[in-house]
Amino acid sequence: MKILLALDPSTETMDEAIRLATEKRASLTALFVLDATWNDFTGHDWLSGSGSRADFLEYARDNELTSEADTIAEFRKRCSPDCEIKSSTGRVTDEILRELAREKYELLVMSHPFRRGLEIVRDAAGAILKHANCSVYFVRGNESRSSLNTVNDMPFQTVAN
Repeated sequence: MKILLALDPSTETMDEAIRLATEKRASLTALFVLDATWNDFTGHDWLSGSGSRADFLEYARDNELTSEADTIAEFRKRCSPDCEIKSSTGRVTDEILRELAREKYELLVMSHPFRRGLEIVRDAAGAILKHANCSVYFVRGNESRSSLNTVNDMPFQTVAN
């Protein structure tokens, strides 16, 4: 069995992927995607005609590189040396789906919500579920819960017809 871990800063998700790989005696590959969409995001706003846009894009790139190094270092501390680590650059969900298709993984493990620095990758779960060619396991982190989100904390109920 082959498992892909979509890396973000969540140590809970890293630990769960490692636990699943150990339990199932599966190979584990972690993928960190450098988000290359900031250029698109800032292309049509007030920054586009100023030097501020270039400064912001440089800041975003540097932040992504720091996040990649920190996240991979944390994963290396937690996983055995036989875990593979990959990195790619592009739209986060597109790159995850591309890796799933390329290597024919049987399970994807990822955080929900999926984070990149201070940002939550918008609709990552929806995009992945719509196009994934394998089973998907979402790990919900404690940091995603809040007192304002009590509906999601309620248990599921079965309704009889």
